[in-house]
Amino acid sequence: MTKTVLLARPHPFIVSEMKPFLEDGGYVAAKLENMADLATQAKNSAGVVISLAISSAIGVSAFEVLSQLRKDAPRTPVLFAAMLDFDSSKSNLTRLAEQAGMQATILGVAAGNESASALGKPDTFFYISKDDLADPARRAIAKRMIQRHFR
Repeated sequence: MTKTVLLARPHPFIVSEMKPFLEDGGYVAAKLENMADLATQAKNSAGVVISLAISSAIGVSAFEVLSQLRKDAPRTPVLFAAMLDFDSSKSNLTRLAEQAGMQATILGVAAGNESASALGKPDTFFYISKDDLADPARRAIAKRMIQRHFR
């Protein structure tokens, strides 16, 4: 059975880079077209990808998508993606967790995180950057981490 991953805040990077990456990992990547469909699509997904880009095709912030996701599908694992490297994005992820009233475990693509027990949990903020997908070794690690996160 194929698992679906919802691209909940589509951005050109997410669609052009993340979608083929997910499909290569055996997932079907579904693009959210309207926030009104988030609840239905998220409940039927193995996980949700939220872009941290300033703008998105659905016109709402990453915080708004995360907040709605936690109301509609609180157990669904989430992955954040952006152009910036993990170190540059970590403070944004921490702030996002605080705004959402969450104690999140924040993980980036690293060999030491491949078997982290936090993967697959709804309070884990897993982050992938464009550079993670461009580097073959980090891409392989990211693929293994996604398979643990989106079970």
